[in-house]
Amino acid sequence: MEVWQIVLYGVAALLAMRSLGSLMTSHRQRLYRQIEEREEEARLEEERLQAEAAALARRKARRPGAA
Repeated sequence: MEVWQIVLYGVAALLAMRSLGSLMTSHRQRLYRQIEEREEEARLEEERLQAEAAALARRKARRPGAA
C-alpha cells in the first residue's frame, strides 16, 4: 500500500468515527427528549387524576346526609 492510500484510509476512518459519534449523540438527545415528554405526560395525567378525585370528594361532601 502506498502512503497516500494509508492517509486516505485514515481520513476515511476518522470521518466515519466522527459521523458515528454525531449519530450517537443525536440519538441520545432524542431519547432524553422522549423520556422528558413521557414524564411530563405522566405528571399531567397524575395532576388530572388528583383534580378529579378532589372534585369527586367535594361532590360527595355536598350530598345530603354526607357525614
